[in-house]
This record gives sequence, structure tokens and C-alpha cells, in this order.
Amino acid sequence: MKKLSVLIASLSLAALVAPSTVFAAKADGPKAKAMQKYDTNKNGKLDADEIAAIRKDFAATPEGDLKRFDADKDGKLSDEEVAKIVPGSGTKAGGGKKADTEKKADEKKAGDTKKN
Repeated sequence: MKKLSVLIASLSLAALVAPSTVFAAKADGPKAKAMQKYDTNKNGKLDADEIAAIRKDFAATPEGDLKRFDADKDGKLSDEEVAKIVPGSGTKAGGGKKADTEKKADEKKAGDTKKN
């Protein structure tokens, strides 16, 4: 019985620690780093002057840290690409498989609606 109690306590502790490490990883991720650098007024948003600074830095160093946000690889950061820098924007830079799958599902659904 004592072994079972120790096992349950260990699992409970692991459940509490694991999520905090996930949040720590996101806090140190590329979006968080970009926001720390460019969100100069610390309002959690990218204002026009901050966006201009991002685009200026990207143009000066297209192979730098901001490269990952140029999803369409056109050498510029569009409004949509800049918006994805804000943590919690919902998608990773580049869209990823999930975003592509959801887009295809939405297109299929729209097509099915037109047929009815």
C-alpha cells in the first residue's frame, strides 16, 4: 500500500511539473524572444512603429532570427506573418500541417455547402 501511495504522489508531482516546463519552453521560444525585443512599450501587441522596426531588421538581416516568420519565403514580412509573431496568435510561422489541413477542410466544407 505504501508503494502505491508513493507512486500516486510521484505521478501527481510529475503532472504538476510537466506543464510548467511546457510554459517555460514557450516563454523562451522565438515568438517570446521577438516580443521581448520589439514590443518596446510592453503592451503585448505590435504597434506600427514596432512592426516597422521588425521589417527594418528583417530587411537588414534576412537570414537572422526573423527568417522563421517569413512563411512564404518571399524575403518580406507581410502583415499576416508579422501577426504570427505575437504569442497566442494561434498558428506557427509557416502555417504548419495542422493549418494546411484545417484550410483544406474549410475549403471542402464551403464547396459542399454550395452544392446543397
